[in-house]
Amino acid sequence: MKLLIWHWGKHEMNCYKKTQQELKIGPCQLNCQPQKKISQALLRPLPNGGMREQDMREIKLHGVSKTGLKNIIEFIYTSRLSLSMANLQDTLEAASFLQVLPVLSFCNKLLSTEITIDNCVEVERIAGDLLLEDVQAHIGKFVCQNLSALLQSGRYLQLSQPSLANALASDSLKGFSEMELYRIARSWLDHDPPTRRSAAYSLMCQVRFPLMTPTELLEISQEDEGHDDGGAAMMRSDTACVNLLLEASNYQMMPFLQPSLQTERTRIRSDATHLLALGGVMRQQLVVSRELRLYDEEIGHWRALRPMEVPRYQHGVALLGGFLYIVGGQSTYDTKGKTAVDSAYLYDPRFDRWLQVASLNEKRTFFHLSALKGKLYAVGGRNASGEIDTVECYNLRRNEWTFVSPMVDPHYGHAGTVHGDLMYVSGGITRDTFQKELLCYDPETDAWSRRADMMELRGLHCMCTVGDRLYVMGGNHFRGSSDYDDVLNCEFYSPEVDQWTVVAAMPRGQSDVGVAVLQGQIYVVGGYSWNSRCMVDIVQRYDPEKDEWDRVFNVLEPLGGIRACTMTVHLPEGAVDDGQMQECPLDTAKN
Repeated sequence: MKLLIWHWGKHEMNCYKKTQQELKIGPCQLNCQPQKKISQALLRPLPNGGMREQDMREIKLHGVSKTGLKNIIEFIYTSRLSLSMANLQDTLEAASFLQVLPVLSFCNKLLSTEITIDNCVEVERIAGDLLLEDVQAHIGKFVCQNLSALLQSGRYLQLSQPSLANALASDSLKGFSEMELYRIARSWLDHDPPTRRSAAYSLMCQVRFPLMTPTELLEISQEDEGHDDGGAAMMRSDTACVNLLLEASNYQMMPFLQPSLQTERTRIRSDATHLLALGGVMRQQLVVSRELRLYDEEIGHWRALRPMEVPRYQHGVALLGGFLYIVGGQSTYDTKGKTAVDSAYLYDPRFDRWLQVASLNEKRTFFHLSALKGKLYAVGGRNASGEIDTVECYNLRRNEWTFVSPMVDPHYGHAGTVHGDLMYVSGGITRDTFQKELLCYDPETDAWSRRADMMELRGLHCMCTVGDRLYVMGGNHFRGSSDYDDVLNCEFYSPEVDQWTVVAAMPRGQSDVGVAVLQGQIYVVGGYSWNSRCMVDIVQRYDPEKDEWDRVFNVLEPLGGIRACTMTVHLPEGAVDDGQMQECPLDTAKN
């Protein structure tokens, strides 16, 4: 038992009211003596305002127990409330009927904080009976966090259908395969088939069958067919459940199309969204990286995901349907882009694996890649033939790239982003001249248009969207006639008014970087500083609300041509240290 003490102040004491009425509950009668003061909260639900009950010496309260009412009156007289699981429901019902809000709040807090494996089923029942939404939310969270213990105790079989369905639907549920979750749902249904059979689809639709292997789907189907009685064979006897298995089978037959087929049943079962960094080159060692890493903010370390199939830098990255695309770039170090490649890969975070997709029609590096309206667009760049103006569009359904309208002039070292249904490309280098122009591509009309120029000439910079602002940051340009200089000034573009606005400058220059937006803040990762004449390992963060920069952490090694994004993944085990980079020493290309 817990003794909960509530101290009332002068304001609450002034709310007391004299009464000589008797409150009758069934055969029991509680006499509120003259001169005794009872809170108005106790009388609020009682009829008054000219009704006959206001002059009655005895009022019957229906649906309130003697135990509950005595606890409420004791609280009003003494500011003390004795609560236990034995009297809590009676007290809650009385407090709810009489609208004694402090007691209701106290009971809610007790139920929410005292949930255990042993009492969670009873707490869930009480919360459901009295419609205690806060407590129900805590129960849902408790079940997700303690499902393993509930399985071991067998108490999950007594959970309500909504609680179990909520757990099965949760992205934060960890440590279970989809096959194991199917077994849990099936066991719950089989525990009481006559009454629970109707809940089959409501549970099974929370299991992510498309994330199972084909072997597991076949196993489920064969197991169900092995039951002779209709009650046990609920998967094949319920049309909606049959459709879930068909949906999963069809989904798995279209690996290239999966990013455009995402639903609640196909998305990754994770709530961990992190900053990812991938690829890059260490110029001094002539090493191109194939690493894919995420930064774990809680421990302050980088963790390793499955490396790329081949080393990459100056590549394009884009997210589509929760999948990561890596396109083009270079696997061999050279400064002229002569070793550009055309291959493309898809990273599936649900299984931490890579899939090669159709190659570009034209090799390209120092280009921009955007995901727009369910397709990918690779814009400009350069290769062994020089600067290029071509633009290619990737169609997931056909797994092929096709040329669309080219840029007016060839560009490389430009940056881009998406806002609404349009793609914007800024700056870059054309015929060895830095640019400040902003171009806009509309996929509906397959046409390019010119927008207001940036305030600064820049190339090898980064660009991203936060709300209705398109930010450009970093990069470099010529200082004098032949030397390069970091561009520290930053600015954002407002599409509605076709106007640029200057914001806080970067503390340190970064070119050829990765950029990502996480929780409304912009992260600029790695790159090269022309003022310092070296690769940098810093990560600088910009806060658009405060218009401030800060340096937050470092990448594991100084890398130029690195790329970054934010992505929801399964958090891998273990941290990565400096010695774990998978080095790939490569020959310098002959220019």
